[in-house]
Amino acid sequence: MPHQLKNFILVILIGSLAVSCGGCVWLAVGAVAGAGTYAWMHGVLQKDFMVSAQELQAATRRAFNDLDMTITEQTEDRLSAVYKAALADGENVSLTIEALTERSARIRIRVGMFGDEVKSEMILSALEQRL
Repeated sequence: MPHQLKNFILVILIGSLAVSCGGCVWLAVGAVAGAGTYAWMHGVLQKDFMVSAQELQAATRRAFNDLDMTITEQTEDRLSAVYKAALADGENVSLTIEALTERSARIRIRVGMFGDEVKSEMILSALEQRL
């Protein structure tokens, strides 16, 4: 079998696996996220932290302040939070926090309508400095 044909078949198989396993991708990437990295998928940056949701909420508010972001909407409880905010350039940010356990939580950040990985990383970095 020619080398190009093998590569083509491999790409088709991997692509079909990715499509058929849509929800599994977050699960696989989430395992990596717990190891100190984050996942970027469909315009959303996601990372798991080994801190409570409440600690992550406090760090988020401090990071927004550090970045001169304006919170336009805020909903918090002990297990989750949703923040809508605006960057200094006016771009909208949506950030959600959900408790995974009493001592771990997941954060999801979307900047703009389609996601901006660089700005999402900037927010994540400011948040991590405040933990």
